[in-house]
Amino acid sequence: MGLTLIAILTAALLLPGILAAWAFFRAAQTNEVESSVPALSTPEGIALVGGFSVAVHFLYILILKAIVSLPPRIPLPLADPYVLFSPDPHLTTSDAAYALFSGLVGLGILALVLGRVAGWLLMRREDKSIFYGPLSDLLESGHGDDSFISAYVISKIGDEKRVFGYQGTVVSLSRDADRYPSKVVLRDVVPFYLHMAPGGPRRQETNQLIDWLVLTAADWHNIAFRVYRYVED
Repeated sequence: MGLTLIAILTAALLLPGILAAWAFFRAAQTNEVESSVPALSTPEGIALVGGFSVAVHFLYILILKAIVSLPPRIPLPLADPYVLFSPDPHLTTSDAAYALFSGLVGLGILALVLGRVAGWLLMRREDKSIFYGPLSDLLESGHGDDSFISAYVISKIGDEKRVFGYQGTVVSLSRDADRYPSKVVLRDVVPFYLHMAPGGPRRQETNQLIDWLVLTAADWHNIAFRVYRYVED
């Protein structure tokens, strides 16, 4: 029972940090780019979730203190998720449960707001590498309705003389823990062959069009991107 209670308390303490980190990176999500939150198993993820957890709990405690100083207006227990640390003997089981779970909801809402605001503030900076990693310049250039990102994928299909490739418009780009491309969804895909000629690679079109194509990092030798902008006449 002791270990179970400790596990529940640990999860409750870390949950606000996890929610805040998720909302933080969601602030940088675009139509093409999926948000990439560092894994909890990495030092970066532990520091991020831990820092957000401390900040959210500190702010929530300040809010609770401010509410306690006001005259009570509703006949309900205070939404205090920390009731388990110092149980009030006058609270019934249902009141204690209400205080705990309503407090967790309050912590979750505060965490989402705090993470979103922090992400929004950092997105106003010129350097957005904390969100986009090595692809920061590319993803910033491709953001907006007046531009799109095209991907050139060299697949693992081929031999020493030629390889098969794809060119298409990026619809969705997922990244791994290091924020490098791990999966890409393309539309209006044009397949091609890349011949290894003595004077340099030579591209041969296949005169085919694929509406949608999903590729993972295991499918390609290399992938390149280019940003195109719409120009009004």
